Amino acid sequence: MLKQLSYLNILLSMTYLLCFVTGGNFLIFAGIAVLLLFNSLVIKMIQEDRNFHLFHAVLGICCLCFWAYLTWGCIYIVQSAFSHQYFANIWAYLIPTSLFSLAILLQLFFCWRYFRDYQVPD
Repeated sequence: MLKQLSYLNILLSMTYLLCFVTGGNFLIFAGIAVLLLFNSLVIKMIQEDRNFHLFHAVLGICCLCFWAYLTWGCIYIVQSAFSHQYFANIWAYLIPTSLFSLAILLQLFFCWRYFRDYQVPD
């Protein structure tokens, strides 16, 4: 399950980058880069049965911060839609971004459980 979520997050991050990033927002580019790096390392560690290290934990925390940034953006868009009574185009952004955020959170949860339960001794 964790490996499939990692592949899904790689696919969703590239789709998100291609569909929704029109400006030069550094946080989005950095978050997607960290997410891609983290997911590729998770896939590699699962395939090679390697341990989870401090570097991976730091990348996971950065992915969690990116998740919080995306979630905060969704909340801000919903608040703006209510304050301006404009609901026409928000669903085209909210649904894919919410699915992407959910996939990030699920992947981090399963990653934590996997590496907590299946640590291979050095």
